[in-house]
Amino acid sequence: MTATTVQIATDVAVRTAREYLRVSKGRGRTARSITDQHTENLTAELEHGPWTWGEPYKDTGSASKYARKVRDDFEKMLADLQSGAFGKPGDVLVLWEISRLARETGRGVALIDACEAGGYLIHITSHERTYNPANYQDRHSLISGINDAEKEARLLSARTLRGLNSAAREGRPQGQVSFGYRRDYQVVDGRPRPVAQYPDPAEGPLIAELFVRVAGAPDNQLGDESVPLLYTHPAGEGALPEPMYAIAKDWEERGIVSRDRMVNGELVPGKPFTPQNLRSMLLRPAYAAFRKHNGVLIPEQWEGWTAIISLELFDLVQTILSDPSRRTYTGEHIQHVLSMTIKCGVCGAGMVVVTRRKKGTKDAVGYQCGPKGHTWVPKDETDRILIGDLEPTDPETGEPLPPELGVILAYLSAPHRHAALSRPADTTPQERQTRAELLRIRGELAELESAPRPKTARARLQRTADMEELEQDIAALEAKLSALTAPNPLASVLPSDPGTDLIAWWKAADVQRRRAVAGLLLTPGLLGQVRVMPSPVKRNAAPVTERIKWVTAA
Repeated sequence: MTATTVQIATDVAVRTAREYLRVSKGRGRTARSITDQHTENLTAELEHGPWTWGEPYKDTGSASKYARKVRDDFEKMLADLQSGAFGKPGDVLVLWEISRLARETGRGVALIDACEAGGYLIHITSHERTYNPANYQDRHSLISGINDAEKEARLLSARTLRGLNSAAREGRPQGQVSFGYRRDYQVVDGRPRPVAQYPDPAEGPLIAELFVRVAGAPDNQLGDESVPLLYTHPAGEGALPEPMYAIAKDWEERGIVSRDRMVNGELVPGKPFTPQNLRSMLLRPAYAAFRKHNGVLIPEQWEGWTAIISLELFDLVQTILSDPSRRTYTGEHIQHVLSMTIKCGVCGAGMVVVTRRKKGTKDAVGYQCGPKGHTWVPKDETDRILIGDLEPTDPETGEPLPPELGVILAYLSAPHRHAALSRPADTTPQERQTRAELLRIRGELAELESAPRPKTARARLQRTADMEELEQDIAALEAKLSALTAPNPLASVLPSDPGTDLIAWWKAADVQRRRAVAGLLLTPGLLGQVRVMPSPVKRNAAPVTERIKWVTAA
């Protein structure tokens, strides 16, 4: 044996192989799939080695250009190949198949270039072959394989997108079944297809309860009898909106949790719903049996989909959630009408009732900036200005005097205002015009859908574009109509009879209902938001009337 032969054998013996192991999904089969790849790579060493195995690179996620997750170890491997940290020239990058490397030609070529520059080899186990990127034929074979993988990924994406768009146009549900629903499937053309989606007997009433309590509605139908009656509010027509925090706390006390789920083959029990979870659920049009695709509400409603709530109730909840002045009205701990409704003029935070105690003096009760204590005003004087003194007496004789109405009750006691809030809103010219335009565009869309299929590809593309444009116009008009027809929130908390004595009603109303009225009126869009400014003279408080700043909408 010559010295040259011995040197070549030694070089081969010390050659190091490092694997790149990747699976597309991380649930269930991850560990097994990576183990299978590693086992086959070890078998390949018997014929193409011997190799000394170095630390492998491992990733979970797609290699295509449509992937949303960054492959951390792929980026590390590419950096190591470019810097020389991968190993010595002649070391081997081992892959189970070429698609494990990349399904985007540009990224794959960059890696092949790095291997060529560093003098590294690439072994593809499924090809039963080791490639040298410096060889023009091997380089061509590697790039062709990556090209084919990219073509397959793009073809799969196009098929998937076509199926998604088709399902969206028909308004059919897609993806994971939302909490509150069940879905039935039927095998069609060898694949399971949804044939019905309907309220789950246990979860459906909970979703209906959530929407009803947030809206302060009497039930989940809200006049639409095509929706099954799943929940009726105990307070009926007199219900008040409830905060998501209170509902989440109530559900946790009742033991209501999310569904159990499987993670990497292990059963993870459900968790209590947080207010953020509930808000996410309240934003889903799926509970009204409508589909949203690419941010647009699909006007078509699939016949196999049974709604949990009416569309009117869903729209009402969206109006409540989108209101920038939205407040939490209820709670057993609330005792004061204006706390958190009036704001600090320094930081804008809500003001709370605080009692100041000083030895030798009478306790002073007032509203104070909650977080920082920037401002403080006497509660009695502030209540008298904003609400009024409903039972005043003559300081000398003690005889009762007529009520002194503050800003809120003076506004509400005007007969024409209460009557306008109590009766159903009249149809405005703008609403009639919007309905007519919506009807016209829906007719145009129906004509396009029922028209014969165009013969040329260009005509078919144009028809699809026209239909998508009409669908977007319909979604915009529906949103506009929803805003025009949204009920006045005050109408749900004030007495329905315009002849009601508002002063007597206010005295008899509970704190939660009075807070609801105050919170709705003292907003920039109506009477104005009340902000209490610091006293201009320290240790000598100015009158409350001089310290109140009214902030109104521009």
